[in-house]
Amino acid sequence: MSFDHRTPEGRMNLWRAMVRGRAFDQAMCRHNNHWHEARGEEAVFIGGFAELEADDIVAPHFRGACAVSLMRGSDPAELAAGVFGTDGSNSGGNWRGDICPTPSERFIGMFSGSLGTTVAYATGAALHLQQRHLNNVAVCAFGDGTANAGIVAESMNLASMLQLPLILICQNNQYATSLPATTAIAGGTVSDRAKALGLEVVDVDGNDLEAVISARATAVARAREGGGPTLIHALTYRMGGHYMNDPETYRTRDEVAAWEKLDPITRFEQKLIVAGELGADEAASETLSLMAEMNDIVAAAKDAPPTENLVLNPSAFAEDRRIAS
Repeated sequence: MSFDHRTPEGRMNLWRAMVRGRAFDQAMCRHNNHWHEARGEEAVFIGGFAELEADDIVAPHFRGACAVSLMRGSDPAELAAGVFGTDGSNSGGNWRGDICPTPSERFIGMFSGSLGTTVAYATGAALHLQQRHLNNVAVCAFGDGTANAGIVAESMNLASMLQLPLILICQNNQYATSLPATTAIAGGTVSDRAKALGLEVVDVDGNDLEAVISARATAVARAREGGGPTLIHALTYRMGGHYMNDPETYRTRDEVAAWEKLDPITRFEQKLIVAGELGADEAASETLSLMAEMNDIVAAAKDAPPTENLVLNPSAFAEDRRIAS
């Protein structure tokens, strides 16, 4: 499926990927009290991971990982079962959470609640690609809160030192749980830190899908040519709480309302409507249809029985699901 934003077909597929990802996310919000909502950040994780090669390695941030997996061809029923650890999960019921570990080949999921691990895994994957002389890249994403994890700085340093084919996307939704990024990140911005380590750095409007795609495409082309790693700092906004029961006492309703007017799906949808590539009624109808479809899929996964194929030997499971070399 084409996600080339330069073609009408690609633009429509990108719009559908964002809507489908939000539909899955919102269904999870209704059926999973532990879910971490991604509404408002779709332009970053769809734009950041669209149009990569099948053999490129992706390691998305947990907030939006399911949408990336769906875009790359995962079955939503299998994905939802992986979140709940019920029958139909490709993880054999061993993991439950915002994303099951390996929803598809060359997709690095979050194996633990220790944030920053996926950045390290992606860095290691990029080293593997470089040593094998493969013309592929690794793309990872992390939040502004995770930017303060030591493993992120270590990974950026190694990537810069060895000029690895790695693209890091800081999905800055401006809050680490309840702490504003402007308070939590000392000494400037995440971009400033990356520049100090010698990385190429691009700051983008994280609610502008095409801006994110353009920055990512340039970074990928540069990495494939041996130009080394790039940090893309995408400023976006988490329109929902950090988690489903978040009281959100740390921000005002006016602030949230102001950012809701910059909704990345609405912004891109309006571009397509103005260009005559999408009708307003068509957009509304397809959105409702996808919302209903994903709600049914997630509800069924939640109510499914525990898997009958529970793997009791994690090492055997890891061997079976290892990333292809």
